[in-house]
Amino acid sequence: MEQHVAEMMREKNFAIMDIEYIRTSETHQCIRKLYILAKNGYNDLELDLYPCVQYSDLNKRYQRSYRFCRNHIHKLSYYPQQYASSCSTVLDKVNTFIVYNGIDCILYKGGTIEKDLCEALCIPSYNIECFQDLEKVHSHDPRTEVNEYYTQLVERL
Repeated sequence: MEQHVAEMMREKNFAIMDIEYIRTSETHQCIRKLYILAKNGYNDLELDLYPCVQYSDLNKRYQRSYRFCRNHIHKLSYYPQQYASSCSTVLDKVNTFIVYNGIDCILYKGGTIEKDLCEALCIPSYNIECFQDLEKVHSHDPRTEVNEYYTQLVERL
């Protein structure tokens, strides 16, 4: 698979995406922060999104899960610091970016939420974990993570 993805990267217009989310129920994860960078290394989209469920309305189980992730993983506040769109707008915003930039496929590092988002948008996606010698990025900031993986991946082109 690594060779197939490397070949596709040379031939297609791709973007790299990373997402941090907050689980709000058994069936929904609010996308809290998203960053996507086009193959050209310049065109990007960064979204801070407002959860569709108020923190006070979360089940105690999901409040505990969020607090753990805030303290130990993504460090994100529940609500964005500035005005933000609802997580329900993410499909439209990412689709606009994909169409405007002529993106053929999305690359992501692990995670099912990125894969599910791409499936909802009907765009092919590839997990870059297939590259055995890719150095792990030790960040949960989507912008940092995407840019560090981008640097490693473009060296392969």
